[in-house]
Amino acid sequence: MTAQRIVDRTAGWLGVAFLVTLLASEAALSLPAEDATASAVATFYAAHRSVIIMLQLVGFVACALLALFAWRLRMIDRGVTAAGLILAVTALAPGLITLLLAITADPQHPATASTYNRLEPRADDLLFVGITLFAITVALRLGRSPRWLGVVAVTVALLCLLRLALEAFGRPRDVLDSLAPLSFLLLIAALTWLSFRGYPTSDSSG
Repeated sequence: MTAQRIVDRTAGWLGVAFLVTLLASEAALSLPAEDATASAVATFYAAHRSVIIMLQLVGFVACALLALFAWRLRMIDRGVTAAGLILAVTALAPGLITLLLAITADPQHPATASTYNRLEPRADDLLFVGITLFAITVALRLGRSPRWLGVVAVTVALLCLLRLALEAFGRPRDVLDSLAPLSFLLLIAALTWLSFRGYPTSDSSG
């Protein structure tokens, strides 16, 4: 039995593009917290409307790149591709809510902005459910070879599940709000690196 590797540099560059685009869309502006007052939320979104809309469009591009990256992984495992496509869809939710906020924000009538702002955490929860599903699928389908990929994927799943549990019980999420998404980026970076280096497989014909 001879070791083989499946190299897909197109997938690798899609992974790089996704990471760069996502970081660009997330790092440029800090949005109001979920417990901010209606007036503060409406004023902020109205004042930064054009920038926020542009950033959300960049975020949607990132979702498309994630979907393309997941699609390329079908040569490795179709289950991972399916979970990745589901994740790409759930990743649209926070951006859609933020986009609605930016479009409708009116400091003279802040109630609508407040309503949408209270929906933001639910959109984030949907995203983390998608990340958890993806991480678990990677751990089960690809996590035995190489084993370190399984460790990364399981860590991502556990951090996301813990964050979701704390959210469900109304407990402070604290550092998990940073660790969970950062661990997901690490998982994508690992898959991207493997796309360039080659995913291990085996060929009994040799």
